[in-house]
Amino acid sequence: MHYVGVDIAKRTHCAAVLDDGGSLVAEPFIFNNDSQGFAFFLMKLGSIGAHCDECTIAMESTGHYWFALLDFLIAHGFEPIVLNPIQTDAYRKVDNVRSAKTDVIDAVLIADLVRVKRFAPWSRGDELCDALKQLTRYRFTLVTQSTRVKNKTTAVLDRVFPEYAAIFTHPYGPTSKAVLQRCPTPQQVMRFGVHRLTRIIETASNGRCGRNYADTLIAAARTSVGAAHSSDALALQIKLMIEQLEFLERQMKDLDEEIAVILDETPGKWLTTIPGVGPTLAAQITGEIGDPWRFSSARKLVAYAGMDATVSQSGESEMAGHMSKRGSAQLRYALVRAADGVRRLDPYFKEYYERKLREGAHYFCAISGVARKLAGVVLALMREERAYERGRRSTRTNNECDSEVLAH
Repeated sequence: MHYVGVDIAKRTHCAAVLDDGGSLVAEPFIFNNDSQGFAFFLMKLGSIGAHCDECTIAMESTGHYWFALLDFLIAHGFEPIVLNPIQTDAYRKVDNVRSAKTDVIDAVLIADLVRVKRFAPWSRGDELCDALKQLTRYRFTLVTQSTRVKNKTTAVLDRVFPEYAAIFTHPYGPTSKAVLQRCPTPQQVMRFGVHRLTRIIETASNGRCGRNYADTLIAAARTSVGAAHSSDALALQIKLMIEQLEFLERQMKDLDEEIAVILDETPGKWLTTIPGVGPTLAAQITGEIGDPWRFSSARKLVAYAGMDATVSQSGESEMAGHMSKRGSAQLRYALVRAADGVRRLDPYFKEYYERKLREGAHYFCAISGVARKLAGVVLALMREERAYERGRRSTRTNNECDSEVLAH
C-alpha cells in the first residue's frame, strides 16, 4: 500500500509517498496547480506503482486551493482524504519536537498520518452541504457589509439631520429608505414640501403611513440643528449608500431562495422544525456539519465546533477550563445563535437555561450549555431524518453533553 501526502499551496503542491513501513518510496516532488501539473502528479504515482486501487492520497483543506486537485483525483478513480489542518498540526507536535516546517516535511507528515490512522475519504454526498456552506458564508459576508453601510449612513445622517432617527421606527425599512433616497437633509425635505413627501411615504408603505409622517418630517427639518456645511455632498453620499444597501438586500434575498431549495434536499431540512431555527440558520448548521454520520457522538460534534472544555490535570487534581474555541467558528456561532432562539421558545431548553442562571452561571456560560445540548438534538434529527418533537430528545447524546462541565 502507498500513502501519499500532498502539501497544498496556491501555485504549486508538494507530494511525498510512503510505504507500509513509513519509508519514502521516492524523493518528494513538486507539481503545479494546473492541468499539466496534475498530469505530472499522476505520471509520478504510476511510475512507482501507486495506482488508485492500492493508494491512499491525503491533503489538507488549505484555503480553497485544494478543490481543483480533489475533483481531478475523484474523476480519475481515487478516493482522496481531506484533513483538517488542526489534525495535522496536532500530529506534528507528537511526531517532531523540533520547530522545522517545510513543504516536504508537511507532505511526509500528512502521508504518515494517514498511514498510522484511518480516515474516511471525501464523499460526493457532501456536495450539497458544501454548497450550503459556501452560500451561507457568503450571506454572512453580505450581512456584515450591510451592517457596515448602515453604520456609515447613520454617522452621516447624524451630522446633517440628527432628528431623523426618532421619526421612523425602522430607519432602514422601505418607507425610510424611500425618503432618504430623495431628501436626506433638512434643506431637501423643506424643498420637497408636505404633499410630495406624503405621496412618497404612502407609496413606499403601501398606504400604512402618510400625512402624519410627512408633517413630522417637515417639523423636524424646520427646527433641525444639523450641520449645513457640505450638506449637498453628504446628501449624495447617503443616497448612494442607500442604493448600495438595497443592492445587498436583493442579493441576500436571492441567496435565501437558493439556500431554501438546496436545504430541502438535505437532512438539514428537519432542523427547521426546532423552535427558533429558520431556514437560513438551519442551512448554516447543515453546511458546517456536512455528513452527520462522520461524528460518532454528540461530544465529537461539540468538539468539532470548539465548544468543548479545556482540561487541566495534575496528579489527582482535574479542573475544567474555558471553552476551547478550537474548531469551526462558523458552526459555533450558528449553534449559539440557534440556542438563543430555542431557549426562548422550547420549554425543555428554557428550563435548562433558567436553571443555569439560578445556579449563578453567566449568560454566555448558560447559552453555551444550551448550544451543547442542542448539538445533540441537531445530530439526532439529521441522522434519523425526523422532525423535532417537544419532550423527545436523544438521551444518549444529551447525557454525553451533560457529562461535560464547561465554563465560558
